[in-house]
Amino acid sequence: MGKMQEDARIIRNEEVARMTWLMRLHSPGIAARARPGQFGMVRVREGIDPLLRRPLSFHRIHSGKGEIELLYRVAGKGTWWLSRCQPDSLVNITGPLGNGFTMPDNPSAAIALVAGGIGIAPLFELMVRISESRSKIKAEKMHLFYGARSADELLPAAVFESTDVSVHWSTDDGSFGFSGYVTELLEEWTARAGFRPTELFACGPLAMQHNVARWALARDIPVQLSLESLMACGIGACLGCALPAVHPGGSSAEHYVHVCKDGPIFSAGSIQWRKIRKQQLPSPIFPCD
Repeated sequence: MGKMQEDARIIRNEEVARMTWLMRLHSPGIAARARPGQFGMVRVREGIDPLLRRPLSFHRIHSGKGEIELLYRVAGKGTWWLSRCQPDSLVNITGPLGNGFTMPDNPSAAIALVAGGIGIAPLFELMVRISESRSKIKAEKMHLFYGARSADELLPAAVFESTDVSVHWSTDDGSFGFSGYVTELLEEWTARAGFRPTELFACGPLAMQHNVARWALARDIPVQLSLESLMACGIGACLGCALPAVHPGGSSAEHYVHVCKDGPIFSAGSIQWRKIRKQQLPSPIFPCD
């Protein structure tokens, strides 16, 4: 089933962490089509201000109930307006868009997930699906490395109780869990515990994703990265979310992918990280070259 446009009724819209809101919607058409890792383009307000829709990942998909959940951070006018929406009002959504995650083939695979800030949004439904596909696999088989700038930006621990995942916390300011970047936590904990994931999934800021990609490539670990980008259209027409990529034919010619149309899920080796603007990618944490 392809994408569609739907007026979704708001069931609940509440702040769950500092500047982070969870919206639950009755959207039966999109809920029936959506998969983990996909997203929708949400019209945040009638009229022309703000003009553009906002891309939001599907945080939870309740296809049986015809409902979806969107986790979003208030970062500008559009998401501020979205946070003001009341239950029983309608928001228009186009979706599902993007390619979505590929589920692990091996039901007992050792899984690692890395989430930076609002990057937890698309990973949550994936964790739930993996948990449901396993028959009482022990939690040490699936580990989430979840970081934010400070403790008040993290989702409460209770929300992870429905998943068979061990959560490892980090904050940039040291206010909760590991003190430092989540990628530093990933390297430190896996080395200390002797844990080598057979599959890795990640979502977060582009610089974080770069470091996760380097870490995984150096260890030959398959990784699926859900990349964040500014999107105006969601269908690859505006070219605003283009990233330099490896040419599929092995050519050295310039080649670009669009996060909205070709992704948002990419393998670590498919992006030409060195060609991305230096201000987006600070010096890497992992000395993998």
